[in-house]
Amino acid sequence: MRIGKFGFLNNFLPYYWLEKQGYKTIEANPKEMAKMLGEKIDFAPIPSFHFLLNKSKLKSYDFCISSKNEVKSVLVVSKNKELDDGSIALTTHSLTSINLLKIILKEKGLKNKLVLLNKSKASELLENCNQALVIGDEAIKARMIYKVVMDLGEEWYELTGYPMVFGISASLKNFDGSKANELILKSIDWGLENLDEVVKAAESKFKMPREFLEDYFKTLTYKMSSKERKGLELFEVLCNEYGLLHDLCSKESK
Repeated sequence: MRIGKFGFLNNFLPYYWLEKQGYKTIEANPKEMAKMLGEKIDFAPIPSFHFLLNKSKLKSYDFCISSKNEVKSVLVVSKNKELDDGSIALTTHSLTSINLLKIILKEKGLKNKLVLLNKSKASELLENCNQALVIGDEAIKARMIYKVVMDLGEEWYELTGYPMVFGISASLKNFDGSKANELILKSIDWGLENLDEVVKAAESKFKMPREFLEDYFKTLTYKMSSKERKGLELFEVLCNEYGLLHDLCSKESK
């Protein structure tokens, strides 16, 4: 079975024990992972927005990447001290985060212009605008340098009272990924029970402060519960309300 993983810190704990046992995984960023599913990969976490867009073709599982409140790695950062009404530069690497930001801005009555750029580093995005949406490890690095003016996990929780599911494990409907899901859930349980070892290994690989890593791994939720499912349902409702899923379906069908 070909198992995929995000090449980000947020997938380090879930896969640590699994890879320690000798299982091979295929790394990609969230956008690439969605394209590879069913062709080069059988089972993987994929962006929630992509899952909602392709629900009829996909089967979902319990493993997810979610935040109860703050997510710490999906951020709008700024050169200034607070969010202003200027443009926000967007990385093209995550449709989920872009559409979540669109929902948050609309719900808050903010009218910032969004500028899509084929870049991922905060320093490059901030060459074009005073504020930028950054995700994953780039967001973690950026928070050490720039002012965090919006944590999208925190904003979503304040808006809905539910967790934000950024990634959900999936396979094509004609493939049974239950075994992979069970292995990763076992790996997650092991990782949380042996957090010191996981943090030490992550510290060596990612060169990030130990205290931050420990806090980050505890911030994320890796298993779908009724709250995560409700959060995902609300995300779908709001995506539909603002025409985000419809807009993209229309573009892809042309």
